[in-house]
Amino acid sequence: MAAISQHDLQWYFFLGQFSISHAGIGIGPPWGWVPLFDAMFCVRNVMAVARTGSGTWTIDFTENAELIVFDFDRGSLRGTPTYLDAVVHCSADEFVAAGTGFITGELRRVLAEYPSLARNQAARTLARDVGLELPAG
Repeated sequence: MAAISQHDLQWYFFLGQFSISHAGIGIGPPWGWVPLFDAMFCVRNVMAVARTGSGTWTIDFTENAELIVFDFDRGSLRGTPTYLDAVVHCSADEFVAAGTGFITGELRRVLAEYPSLARNQAARTLARDVGLELPAG
């Protein structure tokens, strides 16, 4: 696991499910599986835009042509999927907190089953970006 490239880790390992919702509004993704590490890297990238206070970040899905567009403006977030008639609104701080929780929780879960992944540079980068300390390799 330590030698797996970021590309391979993002696309070929650890398929899973996750959801994005706030205040009872869910925006998916509705598919039965997504590459978990790709989802974590995407959420990390959206968090980086949220921290700047403004900008747009798009999550695209390789399985189809659907998107989730995240727009940030003065501390507010709007998440709009192309596959639903729904929009999620929250503060950028709420999104960053939820994203940090998602990435931290999923990394801990995967590392509990595959401890050698703690030596993988891509996993270590994700952990560092959310303040999760991994054991030294």
